[in-house]
Amino acid sequence: MQTISRVTRADTPTSPFRGLVSVTYTIRAASSYLRSVALATGLLLIWGMAMADAHDASKPMPQKYDTELSAELQAFLDTYAEAYNRQDYAALLRMWDQDYPHPIYMAEEIDPPMHGWSLLNAYFNPKPGVQVLDGIWNGYTDVRAHYLADDLAMATYKLTYHIKVKRQKAMSSWDRVLAVFRKTGDGWKLTAYAEAPMSPLTMVRKMLQKAVPDDFDEYLDTQQ
Repeated sequence: MQTISRVTRADTPTSPFRGLVSVTYTIRAASSYLRSVALATGLLLIWGMAMADAHDASKPMPQKYDTELSAELQAFLDTYAEAYNRQDYAALLRMWDQDYPHPIYMAEEIDPPMHGWSLLNAYFNPKPGVQVLDGIWNGYTDVRAHYLADDLAMATYKLTYHIKVKRQKAMSSWDRVLAVFRKTGDGWKLTAYAEAPMSPLTMVRKMLQKAVPDDFDEYLDTQQ
């Protein structure tokens, strides 16, 4: 406030500080706006966490799923992950149903979803002959599957990944996946794959919860 007062007195037609008053007030207004946005964002995050926790507490038990089918698809995905992690994209694509003309791949980082073999091939091999990753590790867990038909199945599962793009820092995260599989003479094959990330508020809440040390409950017991 003292700075503004001095600038106000200096704001005369002959002063070199003429015009700084409006700039100063503009900065103050912008700072006030940013504080308001930060406060609103924080309140929204807290509200979102509370609502999500309430939903988690009240949600019904998961419905039963086909355990035998889920185990089959888990084994398929374990092999799929091995090919992915060694960046053997030719082997990876062979695990898709090559006879199906309309494969769908919906990656969370690409919009719109990819339909057709040309886009799927380009996704897995964006620069032929050039390795764009220093390394990747994918893991698939929590497979829950149902039959849609005798030779068709749908499953949800969790993807956990660690990835290092060349000249970038490594990243780790997780995602939910919905996929469709077709039973062929060579076993199960993928026909559609969709990553289904959670909302930003839910994702942040789970990231904060995941960051809690494993022994924190023991520490809390000592505070009673």
